[in-house]
Amino acid sequence: MTTAKYSALFPHVAPRCKELIHILVHGAANLPKINNRSPRCYVTAQSKATLEEGEIGETINATNFIEGVSPQWNEMIYVDIAEDRSLTEDLIIFIIDEPTGKKIVEHRFQWQNFEPFYQYHLNLQQPLQQTSQTTCLYISMMRKLSSLSKESIRYFGLEALLNGFDSPITENLSIYAVTRIVSDFKAYRQNYLLNHNTERHGIEFKPIVGASRQDLLLPEYSYDGYPQVSLASKRSKIPIWKHDFLFCHQNEKDNMFTSNGSAMVIEFYPYQNIANSKNWRLSGLLGWTAIILDERLMNALTSTLGSEGMRTEGLLIHSDGDLAAESSKYLTAEMLFRILTERHPTRNLLLPTNSNMPALPSYCNPSGQNDVTPVYIQAPVTKKGFLPSIQISSASSSALQPPPPPRSAAHVTRSPIPAPQPTFLTAPYYQPPPHYEYQQPVQVQQTATTSDNTRYRIPRINPYDLDDIPTEYRAMLGTNYPPRRDDDIEGWFDYFEREVGKYKQAIRRVIQDVMQLRDQHKTLTAANIDLRAKLENFDRKKKVFIEILEGDKIDKAKIQDIYNRLSAKISAQSLELKEKYAKINSYEKELTRRGELRAQYDALVRTSQAREVEMKLIQQRLGKADGLEETVRRQELVIEKLEAMINNYMKQKRSGGVFNDVDRKFLSEHAALGLESQQLQRRLSNGRNTALVNNHREDLVQQNLTYQQELANLKARFQENTSAWGREKAELLSKLEDVEATSATPRTRKSRPY
Repeated sequence: MTTAKYSALFPHVAPRCKELIHILVHGAANLPKINNRSPRCYVTAQSKATLEEGEIGETINATNFIEGVSPQWNEMIYVDIAEDRSLTEDLIIFIIDEPTGKKIVEHRFQWQNFEPFYQYHLNLQQPLQQTSQTTCLYISMMRKLSSLSKESIRYFGLEALLNGFDSPITENLSIYAVTRIVSDFKAYRQNYLLNHNTERHGIEFKPIVGASRQDLLLPEYSYDGYPQVSLASKRSKIPIWKHDFLFCHQNEKDNMFTSNGSAMVIEFYPYQNIANSKNWRLSGLLGWTAIILDERLMNALTSTLGSEGMRTEGLLIHSDGDLAAESSKYLTAEMLFRILTERHPTRNLLLPTNSNMPALPSYCNPSGQNDVTPVYIQAPVTKKGFLPSIQISSASSSALQPPPPPRSAAHVTRSPIPAPQPTFLTAPYYQPPPHYEYQQPVQVQQTATTSDNTRYRIPRINPYDLDDIPTEYRAMLGTNYPPRRDDDIEGWFDYFEREVGKYKQAIRRVIQDVMQLRDQHKTLTAANIDLRAKLENFDRKKKVFIEILEGDKIDKAKIQDIYNRLSAKISAQSLELKEKYAKINSYEKELTRRGELRAQYDALVRTSQAREVEMKLIQQRLGKADGLEETVRRQELVIEKLEAMINNYMKQKRSGGVFNDVDRKFLSEHAALGLESQQLQRRLSNGRNTALVNNHREDLVQQNLTYQQELANLKARFQENTSAWGREKAELLSKLEDVEATSATPRTRKSRPY
């Protein structure tokens, strides 16, 4: 199963001629059990086109780290389509059980219903018939076009990269970062950030059952803005997000840099388990910070110095104690800002280059002597010397001399170690300069006093030996200082851990670049082979052209004769081709006519089959009629015999002169039976028109024989025509091959001297 690559799949715009939707998958609730076990499911998203093509296993999936009936994923997936199909495409989100491949839940939306560059926070609900429960899927999604705007404007949006906290906090936490642009920061701070009784902190996921266009309408822009959420950071004492926010909606741009009241607010919320909740939301504000969006920030970001972006220094995090630094008084974060001046930005703010970016001025005055509102609250930072110090004994420090003045990079002697490898220097010790203005006053508990002898340890990596390393790698090997004390085991452990982490990051970057260069090498190799083939083809054509140019030395009369003969041959072949074309047209007409005959033949076959079925039915009916007629004849004989017996019996009674009641009843029944017998005889006389039925049957038999004879004749004609057409087709193909063989251009012969 493919997992999401967070940093590589979060561009600000879709590729050209495409559209995409980024989906942050948070978690789900009330999923049914599969075969009496808890589901082990993943989430995937498809478009209607990819689903019809059967690519459900080829896309990015979200794999859960909390399994069960209420899993949580905390990953991002995406779907892209062609830009011209946005009006007809659908977005389909599946929750699939991984062991069985069974689709547990399916949600379908029309692509065009999503507002571009607006992040939806949805609670997708679907009732299940087998469990009579309602499943919930919590997602945040944003539709992105191939360009930020079609208009020509000064800027297209504001980009903000949240890196992480600068110092560790008191406990390991996994934190969501929610960023929004508010039009009235003072009112928002008073009513939301400082009001602990409000329940509108965080993000509420909108419940949707069977998505319609009305459910996805863009809400009105209120003073709490359009919030955007990041994925939760990993559980650590130093939360790191590296999330790139983009604010480019027209309603958001209308509230940027227009008044002193607008601001970008970053809020931090703890990670919470869903626990089968149907109304899960981000709540429990831990801390917040804000950046004032006024003309000062606009001028700084649009200046020549800040055109590539600017970074904050000591951005203070406000908290009531839930977020507190472990080893310092203030908790600060690092953010990067940039104004987007391109419709189709090709790159995002890159974290490894933040150290090269200029610092964003905060206009923060800790003394509070003026009433100027700072762009952001900057924590007071104690200035440190370039080299950290550790104490040494006075005996060993007496022999040390003051250090020479610093030299520029051009006068530094290069190390004999090869350039691609950074040079690791030993730790020489220097006596600090006697001027006290270079050292800031610090606490006695942390460092030695100014009267003590102090030695300094320089960084382990010589920055002057990194000139041959590319800038993008050099930025990853930032300056890392060791602890101040030799007995600080935890400090040394953190120091080496940072060193190893930096080198691991650099190695991963090198591996990625090597893989990319290998792919480029394969592409260039294939292109080189193709280019060589084209060059060889060009050489062959050049030789032919040279031979043609050399043919100009032949006598003009001979060339004219060759031209005339070739023209005559071409004319003859053209006439022959016209004749063949006329024959082909006639053959096509004949094929059309034979197709019509074939259709007539099929119709006759179907008619004859229907007549045969009808004849079988009539024969069955005639058989039944014959049997009924024979039965009636036998009944007539029986009735005649009974009448004779009754007449004889009555004659005997009359001759005896004795009639009783039984005899009278018998006479009445005999009379009724005789009347019924007469009626049956009349009906039988009406139904004895068997001659007409027999004649009709003979006519049908004769007609069937006629149809069968005609069918046999058509079969014979069709077979004869088919064989004749096959012979004609073979002759025509052979003639066409002869024409093509004779019409080939003869090779140019080199001129020979006479």
